[in-house]
Amino acid sequence: MPPTLIHAGTVITADPNDRILHNQGILLDDDVIVAVDDWAQFGERPDAPVLDVSGYTVMPGLIDAHTHVVHDGDPNEDWRLVTLTRLPATSALKAARNARRQVEQGITTIRDLGANDWVDIALRDAINEGWQFGPRIVACGHGITSPGGHMDARRYARPGTPIEMLSSIGVVVESADEARRAAWEQLMRGADVIKLNATLSEYVRALGGQCSPELTFEAMQAICEVAHNAGRKVAAHCHGGPGVQDAIHAGVDTFEHGRFLTDALLDQMAEGERFLVPTLSPEAQSIANNAPPKDAATRKWYVLATGAMYKTVERAHQRGVRIAAGTDAGMPYVYHGSLAFEMKHLAQAGLSNMDVIASATRIAAEALGLHAEIGQIAPNYCADLIVVKGNPVQDLSVLELPSAPLIVMQRGEITVDRR
Repeated sequence: MPPTLIHAGTVITADPNDRILHNQGILLDDDVIVAVDDWAQFGERPDAPVLDVSGYTVMPGLIDAHTHVVHDGDPNEDWRLVTLTRLPATSALKAARNARRQVEQGITTIRDLGANDWVDIALRDAINEGWQFGPRIVACGHGITSPGGHMDARRYARPGTPIEMLSSIGVVVESADEARRAAWEQLMRGADVIKLNATLSEYVRALGGQCSPELTFEAMQAICEVAHNAGRKVAAHCHGGPGVQDAIHAGVDTFEHGRFLTDALLDQMAEGERFLVPTLSPEAQSIANNAPPKDAATRKWYVLATGAMYKTVERAHQRGVRIAAGTDAGMPYVYHGSLAFEMKHLAQAGLSNMDVIASATRIAAEALGLHAEIGQIAPNYCADLIVVKGNPVQDLSVLELPSAPLIVMQRGEITVDRR
C-alpha cells in the first residue's frame, strides 16, 4: 500500500504517558505508523493521500482479551453438548460471523480462550492468510480442565458417553504428565496461548460457596513450563482461594474473572506483574437484561459474584494489578463486539476513563504479549486504528453510539467506513 497521511483532530495515543494530542498528523507506510506529529510539521506529500478526520478522535484499535468466538451470546444457545448437536462447520461459520462483528465495533484484536474443534485457530489462520475478514486473533484451542471440571462436558451427558464425543472447548487431564501432553497438543495445533482452569464454582454454589480448586498445582506447573518454554503465556479461569494461590506459584500470567480475590492474592499478582481480566459483562448483562440464571444455585452464586466483582476490580487497580479488558463474549447476552459495555462497567468499578481505555488497548496488548506491536499510536506500531465522534476520555459512551466507530483501520487498510 502507498503511504497515507491522517489528519486527526484528537489523538489518544494510549502510550505509557497517556498522552492526548490535538491537530495531529499520523503518517503510515504500508501497515506501520511512521510518524506522529503536529499537523503543521507535515508538508505536501504527493505520494501520501490525506485521510481528513480533523473533526474526530483517532485511537488505537480496541482489544478484547477474553472471547469464545464459536459462541454468539444467544441466551438460548446450549454450550454444554455442542459437539453432539452441532457440526464443526456450523461452529466455523458462527465464528466467522462473530469475528466480523468484532471488527465492525472497532475491536481489531481478540484473544480467544476456548473453542471446539480448534475453530479459533483455523479462523485465525484464514484471517492471517487474507481470505477471511476478522480481527487479529490470539487463539488457545482447547482449555485444559480436570475430571468433572469447569470444561469437562461429561458433567452434562449420560454416564458412559465416550469423552471423544463430548470434547468441546476443554480437554480433561488427570495428572501432571497428562497436563503436559495436553499443553503440547495445543501447541502442536497452533495455539498462541494456553488456557487452564484453576478453580471452579459449580460444586459449591448450592452451598453458598465461592469456588474451589480445580487443577492441581503440579498440573498447572507442568502446563506453565511447557507454555513458557515455547514462548507462550498461560491464562487461568479462576475466582479466588487456594486454586489461585497455586496458579500464581505455578507461573500463570493472566487471571480471568477473579471475583473473590483477596488483597493478599492481588498483592502477589501485582508484585509478579500478572494481569487480571475481570470480564464483568456476564453478570452485568444478566442484570441489564433482567435475565437471572434459571437454576437456583447459579442465581445464588451470581448474587455473590455481582456483589464482589466491582470491589475486587477497584482493589486490584488500587494495589497495582494491571487490568486488561475482556468481555467473555459468547456467554449469554454477551455478544461479540460489546467491549464498550465492558469498558463502561470497568469505569463503574472505579477506573478513570483513561485507565479504561488503556485496559482495552496498551495493557491488553501487554497481557497478550503483543505490546511491541499493537495497543498504541506511536512510531513502529501497527496501524490498527479507529476513528470516533467525540472524545471517549471525556465520555466513554461515544464508543456505544450506533455510528461508532466511524472508521476502522486494520494494518493500515480501512475495513469499516461509516462516513
